[in-house]
Amino acid sequence: MPQLKTLTGESALAFLLLHDHEHAQHLGFHIPLKSKQSSSAVATAAEDVVVDMPGSLTVFTTSQPGEPLAQDITVTIPGLYIAFMHRGPFSYPSLIPYPVEDCTNVPGTLYLRGQNPGIESNGFNAQQYPPYPGVPSPGRVTIDFWNDNRITGVFKTNVSNYISGGTGSWFPINDRQSV
Repeated sequence: MPQLKTLTGESALAFLLLHDHEHAQHLGFHIPLKSKQSSSAVATAAEDVVVDMPGSLTVFTTSQPGEPLAQDITVTIPGLYIAFMHRGPFSYPSLIPYPVEDCTNVPGTLYLRGQNPGIESNGFNAQQYPPYPGVPSPGRVTIDFWNDNRITGVFKTNVSNYISGGTGSWFPINDRQSV
């Protein structure tokens, strides 16, 4: 079996936006999760250790129908004694046809690049996947957090997000105009 490539903290966070950490090994990657380390002293490159802590998400829509969307979004991580809160409207876009659904204390995991985010303003993007037929809960929510320099964290609710995978091949096509 080929050796797994260890992802840097920032690369791991980008990977975790789309995949579960369990899928990394199947794809040839190793994500150095802090919860999987035998001790906190094992990792000498603390910046590349990905802290994974349980938390919860609460979303409450505060705007009225027909108004620009405004929501209170709170991610709470009790084990790190931190919470992230957004209150009010969004910078972009102002009209969102399918916002993140209201929810209360939905369990999830916060992934951080080696350290707690600074107690400061962070940008964020929140996205919700559609629910699956017959599943009573809303789809998985992912939120990426960032500052002026880099991605600082990823929060994912624990709702399943199924994927399909396999192999395929790229091949040349004759008519370049048809692409």
